[in-house]
Amino acid sequence: MSSPVDTSSRPTVAAVIVSHDGARWIPILLSAIHDSSVAPDRVRCVDTGSTDASPSLLSAQFGPVVDAPSTTGFGSAVALALAGLDADAGLDADADIGSSAWIWLLHDDCAPASDALERLLETAATDASIAVVGCRVRSWPRGRRLLEVGVSVTGTGRRETGLEPGEYDQGQLGGVRTVLAVSTAGMLVRRDVWEQLGGLEPRLPLFRDDLDFGWRVAKAGLRVVVAPDAVVFHAEASTRGVRRIVSAPANPHRADRQAALFTVLANCSAVSLPWQYLRLSVGSLVRALGYLVGKLPSAAGGEIAAVSAVVLRPDVVLRARSERAGRTQVPARQLRGLFPPWWTPYRDGFDAVASRLSASSLAAGATAAAGAGTGGHARPGRRAVADVNAALMAEDAVVETAAGTSLAAWVRTRPLLSLVVVLVAGSLVAGRGLLGGGLLQGGALLPAPAGAGDWWQLYGESSHAVGLASDLVTAPYVVALATLATVLLGSAGRAVDLVMLLAVPLAAIGAYAAARRLMASVGARVWVAATYALLPVSSGSVTSGHVGTVAAAVVLPWLIVAAMPMFDRTAPARWRPMFATGLVLSVVCAFAPVAWLLALVLVLVGLPLVVSRGPRRALAAMAGAVALPVVLLAPWSLRVAAHPSLLLTEAGLVDASTHPVSGVAWQLPFGRLAAAGAAPWWLSAGVLGAALVAILRRDRRAGVAVAWLVAAVSLAVAAALAQSTVTVPGSGRAAFAWLGLPAVVAQAAAVLAAGMAGDGLPARLATASFGLRQPLVAVVGVVALLSPVAGLAWWVVAAPHGDLTRHGETPLPAYMADALASDTSHRALVLRRNGGDVTYQLIVGDGLRLGDDSVIADAQPAGLDDLVADLLSEPRPDDVRRLAALGVSYVVLPAPASPADVAALDGLAGLTRASTNSQQLAGWQVPDAGGAQSLPSASQHPSFLTDHRTWWLGGEAVGWIVALVLATPALPGRAGISRVEP
Repeated sequence: MSSPVDTSSRPTVAAVIVSHDGARWIPILLSAIHDSSVAPDRVRCVDTGSTDASPSLLSAQFGPVVDAPSTTGFGSAVALALAGLDADAGLDADADIGSSAWIWLLHDDCAPASDALERLLETAATDASIAVVGCRVRSWPRGRRLLEVGVSVTGTGRRETGLEPGEYDQGQLGGVRTVLAVSTAGMLVRRDVWEQLGGLEPRLPLFRDDLDFGWRVAKAGLRVVVAPDAVVFHAEASTRGVRRIVSAPANPHRADRQAALFTVLANCSAVSLPWQYLRLSVGSLVRALGYLVGKLPSAAGGEIAAVSAVVLRPDVVLRARSERAGRTQVPARQLRGLFPPWWTPYRDGFDAVASRLSASSLAAGATAAAGAGTGGHARPGRRAVADVNAALMAEDAVVETAAGTSLAAWVRTRPLLSLVVVLVAGSLVAGRGLLGGGLLQGGALLPAPAGAGDWWQLYGESSHAVGLASDLVTAPYVVALATLATVLLGSAGRAVDLVMLLAVPLAAIGAYAAARRLMASVGARVWVAATYALLPVSSGSVTSGHVGTVAAAVVLPWLIVAAMPMFDRTAPARWRPMFATGLVLSVVCAFAPVAWLLALVLVLVGLPLVVSRGPRRALAAMAGAVALPVVLLAPWSLRVAAHPSLLLTEAGLVDASTHPVSGVAWQLPFGRLAAAGAAPWWLSAGVLGAALVAILRRDRRAGVAVAWLVAAVSLAVAAALAQSTVTVPGSGRAAFAWLGLPAVVAQAAAVLAAGMAGDGLPARLATASFGLRQPLVAVVGVVALLSPVAGLAWWVVAAPHGDLTRHGETPLPAYMADALASDTSHRALVLRRNGGDVTYQLIVGDGLRLGDDSVIADAQPAGLDDLVADLLSEPRPDDVRRLAALGVSYVVLPAPASPADVAALDGLAGLTRASTNSQQLAGWQVPDAGGAQSLPSASQHPSFLTDHRTWWLGGEAVGWIVALVLATPALPGRAGISRVEP
């Protein structure tokens, strides 16, 4: 062992090595200590019940090894070593240990660099307040990958390193940095501070002991720092499951999570303790559910066991907090800089789930490709995942580019990211008049309620104070929007804005994922994604406020992603993709029920012809996928069965201004329905032309034929429903059904046909002999390529907003809204005139909100239509009494109001003018308005739907959870703790 020339000026260092079945790593550790430029003054080793050669390897170099039971934790083992060192030096328990004595903690699976101890001591000498110094931790045995450069902890107990996965050591995070904690592998700590704080927490035998100790050091007013040039290599054998855990629960996830919960609850401030108890309890249950969905039952069980062992033992937590209370010198607010932002665990959790699902999906795709090439089945493994991930990185993952790399090269390496950036920017420019305060509304789109809680309440309640009240089953799209709003911190308005104003980039992401399943060319994928993404705006679905069609169009591409594995001949079973397809279809059907009719027709009429040439079991899986929404969307599906016309409604109001499909039938192949704000039909001509020419490509003829079959079925369904009408809720009047989704599906199928034909086309044409086909394809290809460019230009520059506007939260003056909100038995009658037609709306509380449209009773009391007609034509004194009997307290004419209508209401005896802004609306008050009139029938549903609403909701929740579990692929490795071979 080498020694420095002069050791008289440096502090004394006692090294402590703890081993447990570490014979495979100890030789490298011993060699590292031997080569150290500064040797520790004393070394004491503790072995915790090893069954291999660990004790003999250590004793051969450092003398007798302290034997300890296998259940001894790391902190307790260090305490045994220090007691032995003190006994050797003749020190008793009360001896005064100065600040010049330091302890160097070493694991048996770590190896410090030759100058590590020297650099640690140099850093320790820079400031008297430094109590703990840690190393830059890198991968074993001499890897460049960084594992830690100091650590912190989030409010959820997650260990936070601040490093990207696989980040290499390039000298980043240099300089002496104050951190919350450092790894105990290579930790240098002042002996007096160690004794003052009681060493490592014995209740944390293996995990999070470093975080707990660093947190206590910081609260004592001392510093934990990282020495920028000190490096230690660490195998992390226990964390990664390479060796069996004895001193902690055998489940690594449970041991780690239990330690995390204890660390946070034992050290957080007293003010935040109740909140942390609630947050960690609920969060652990959610995490357990996520692990169960991801088919990680061991991790789910470990999560529940961990929360039970800590949260349900407040006595243990309070005892630990009491022990720490007397050593705290610094208030919690002064330590905030040592912790990551509050949103960090949620960002990391989302990234982790996304990456694992992506890895599983890519592995399945690689397996299918391998099976297709070999004619057999290849089970996905870690190598397949790695190979596919490497290919994906080369295509469009975010990678570092060298200085001076051109923008074009940056775009080529990130095609999807580049497209999304362009489309988000385009969305902001195109929606420039729809940004700001107020709520998005207009056309079929009602304003959003105040928050996600209103949607949850609407879905769960059995009686709705809407219009003249109803007990109708709420449409399931309300749950989808409520879930989205909950994720967006409870903002319902933000959820609607996201769907309507960012539909184009959201649709592009799904379309690119679907194109990746079908096409090898990145250029073809980008074209498909860009062209499909514009369909919600070019069809006029966005500008006419048809939120159902828009949301369905965003989700629709994921049907391809979910359904493709059903047609894989090599797959042993198709039940997982069946459930995945059924889940996605359920979401689409929740927003646009006509999607279920389309899917049913495709299965019954078209796809059996294709399946007859492919795997027969796929047909059964497809039938199951189509049947699953009926189950998952109950009891709504029962309401639809009783009233089939509901299949032709969707999320949002029934738009009375919808044109009949028969009048614009020639525009249907171009994805147009004469909606407000739709793009000119000829912008889609290039896509349709390319789809027609696509059938000429023989090697892609099967895929193109399937796309054309989907398009033909969609157009046929639209044609069959051309004259269909639906009831406008609350009025009993009929309106033509909006068939935007079949038009979007037909156009999407044409986009896919053109994209599949264009996949690899340049290379194919280059090797073919010249003929008339080449110039024809070239002309059509150029026009098709220009279609999304022209569509994007129209959307950003010239597209009108159509019916969409942004207004305040209620169309009524504040005092009217407050009066109606305080007594929901009273209403306001809002009258609107459009030419010769008069429409009316009964407002309860703050008015109709998105979701209320699904629970408005179809029928109104007899004579209400006549009453409204009388008010604006030949009002009679008896009309005031009739209004009061309906609970109408106010009559309102929004601007611009017809002078004749205003005069008619002014002349009606008994009505008194209300205080309003004449530029916004004219209003009248009805005296002596009575309570709300009930509907003619007390119930709109059979008793088994209304009397057992809670059971229906519970059954729905269980059904979705079961379907999610069956649909989700098993995630590789443990939850956050992956096993590696030594």
